[in-house]
Amino acid sequence: MTPNRPPSIAKRVPLIVPCVAFAVGLVLSLAVAFPSRRDARAADRVLVQADASDSLMFHRADPARVMGVSKADCKMCHPSEVAAWMKTVHYLSPDQRLRKVEGNTKRYADALGIARDNLLNDSVCSGCHGTQAEEAGEIRILSGVSCESCHGASGVADGWLEPHRSYHASMEIPRSQETAEHRVQRIERCEKAGMIRSPDTYELAKSCYGCHIVGNEKLVADGHKLASAFEFVSWSTGEVRHNFFVDETKNAEAPTLWAERTDGTVTSRRRVKFIVGSMVQLEMALRHRAVATNPAVIPQLGGLAAAANGKLAQINGLAAIPETQAVAALVGPLLGTLFVPTPNDNDTYTAAADKVAEQARKFAASNDGSDLAELDALIQATPPHYSQQFKDKYLN
Repeated sequence: MTPNRPPSIAKRVPLIVPCVAFAVGLVLSLAVAFPSRRDARAADRVLVQADASDSLMFHRADPARVMGVSKADCKMCHPSEVAAWMKTVHYLSPDQRLRKVEGNTKRYADALGIARDNLLNDSVCSGCHGTQAEEAGEIRILSGVSCESCHGASGVADGWLEPHRSYHASMEIPRSQETAEHRVQRIERCEKAGMIRSPDTYELAKSCYGCHIVGNEKLVADGHKLASAFEFVSWSTGEVRHNFFVDETKNAEAPTLWAERTDGTVTSRRRVKFIVGSMVQLEMALRHRAVATNPAVIPQLGGLAAAANGKLAQINGLAAIPETQAVAALVGPLLGTLFVPTPNDNDTYTAAADKVAEQARKFAASNDGSDLAELDALIQATPPHYSQQFKDKYLN
C-alpha cells in the first residue's frame, strides 16, 4: 500500500526551471525510434562498456538461453496472447527493418559496417528488432520482438519456463488447485531464473527502455533516432497489450491474473506505471549520457533526460511523492551540465542513474497507486499507442 503522504497539492504551480527543462528536453528528444541491445534481468543485468563505435549496450536476453515461441510452446497456454502478438509491429519488425536492405536499413548497416547477411544474425540491429537465439554456435533471429525479448530468456533445464507452467511438482493439477506454498516457491524460482513478471513494473519498464533508447552513438550520429516516442503507459496499454489469461476472448486493460490475485485496478496500475516509467526513462538516459562522447549525441541525451525530469516535475506539482521528489532534488543540480561533456561524466551520471533506479524500485515495491488520483488527468493525456499499420489493418 502507498505510505501516508501530505495532503494533495494539486493546485501548486510547478517551478519554472523544471518546466523550461521539460520544454527544452521535449524539443531535443522528439527525434525518436528503436534499437540498442536488450536489457535482460537478474544477476546478468549489467552495463557493458564497448568500443567507441558502440558506446553502451545493455545485456539482452542471453541467446544461449532463448528457446523461442515455437520451441517453448508458448501457444499451448497462451494462444490468445500469441495471436495478439502476431498482429503487432514487434512481431513484424525483422521483416520490415532487417530483411529489406534498403533505405534507412542500408544506410545504418553501411555506417556501422554490418554485412547484409549479418543483419539477421548477431548484429546490433537484430538485438532489438528481433529475438536472437544461439544454435550450433551461431546466433540468428528466431522471430520478431517476442515473449522472451520482454520477459527474459526462458532458459534450458534451469530456466523459468518449467516452473512458470508447473502448478505442482508432478505438473498434473490445474492452476486453481495450486497450493499457496507451491505458488510462492514457483514465483521465487521464476524470478531467480530471470523471468520478468507482469507485477514487476520497474523491470518491465527497464526491458522496454533497453531498446527504446538507443545507446549506439555512431548509429545515432548517422541519423538513427535516439529514442522512440515511447511512453510506458501509452505503449503497454496499446498495440502490445496481451492480457487474456483469465478470459481468452477479452484483451483486458491490465494483467488479468495480477488483478485477480491482488484486487488491483486498471486505474491504479496506470498511475504506478506512469511514475515508474518516467523514472526509468530518466535512469536510462542518464546511463547512456554517462558514457557518451559524441558532441552531436550528448545534447540529444541531455534533452531526453531533461524531458523525463520535466515530466517528474509535473508529477511533483500534482502529488507529494517522496521518491519522485528525491529524484527531482538529485537531478536539478545536473541540468546545467547535461548538454555539454565534462571530465567526470561517467562517475557523475552513473551515480545519478543508480540513485534514480533505487527510488524507482522503492516506489514500485511500496505503492499500489490507489491514492494518486491527482495524476489521472496527466495520464489521460497519453492515450493507448497503436502503430499506423495496426490502425489501418485492425482498428479502421
